[in-house]
Amino acid sequence: MLIKVNTYLLILISFFYCIFIQSCDFEEIKSVATVGSASVTVDDNLEPLMNAEKKDFERINPESKLELTFVPSKNAVAELVNNQTRTIVLMRNFNAEEKSVINENKIEIDSSLIAYDALAIIVNPQNPVARLTSDEIKKIFSGETEKWNGINSPIKEQNEEVAKLMKDSKIKIFIPRKNNYLYDYTKDSVMKGLEFSKNAVMCSTNAQMLDEIRKNPNGIGISNICWLSTGNQDELDSTIKAVKVSKLYDNGLQGDYMELHQGLVFNGSYPYRLPVFLMTTIKDISLITGLRTFLTTAPGQQVVLKQGLVPVTQPVRTIQLN
Repeated sequence: MLIKVNTYLLILISFFYCIFIQSCDFEEIKSVATVGSASVTVDDNLEPLMNAEKKDFERINPESKLELTFVPSKNAVAELVNNQTRTIVLMRNFNAEEKSVINENKIEIDSSLIAYDALAIIVNPQNPVARLTSDEIKKIFSGETEKWNGINSPIKEQNEEVAKLMKDSKIKIFIPRKNNYLYDYTKDSVMKGLEFSKNAVMCSTNAQMLDEIRKNPNGIGISNICWLSTGNQDELDSTIKAVKVSKLYDNGLQGDYMELHQGLVFNGSYPYRLPVFLMTTIKDISLITGLRTFLTTAPGQQVVLKQGLVPVTQPVRTIQLN
């Protein structure tokens, strides 16, 4: 009987010892993942989002310090591959050439989807053009269509307003710099490989792009939700107008005109959606572990929602838009 009691006692002690050890391990992991400093290189198209994420992460974890560096997407990938940084946030996945280099050098990268952004075609609010097909966008940015009244829109009211207000006005094109992913994405996905007009003005920063459109009633440019958001969920900057877009698909079907709206990006109706990833070569438990958990769970996803992008694990309000 004594032997049996001792056996039960030993099992009970072992059970509570395991619980104690696991608790200690959890507290140790938690302290490592929420304390200290970490550097993250960020695609500059995502600067407003990641500044907001940093602010909330450091508020929740007061003993943490995130150092963010904002660079064009190609530079961010190059720094990761060359081990100049261990963690990046990117508005795309790796392209074929980058994947080849990563595989050749046997670089192990953990990738986490944290949000969806979207391409925006933007004009000055004074511009009566509110809807463009992908074919019209292609012709404008390639330089084939040089004047606003050269757009032969199926929207009769728009044509009348353009004829009245824009008259013989030339289109002034603004594009991102070449190592910005929005440059490549627009060229490949919207312009189908055509070159940008030789008269296009290249903007060195996202902020410059918005400023140029604000002061040029004849201007058209390229941006994304992240830079157009006011930080109040689906509310966009009223000093810039994002046109509704209708995509002409490879099978010849013409999609409906879709507004740049969080709900329409969420349900896939808006045609130019862009995934946002956190990518890291760090395998050990560290502050980046805590950041990744934060970004992919409720606290970080709520920041995504507030900044106007589409979260991957939080519900999004969808509404009927005319």
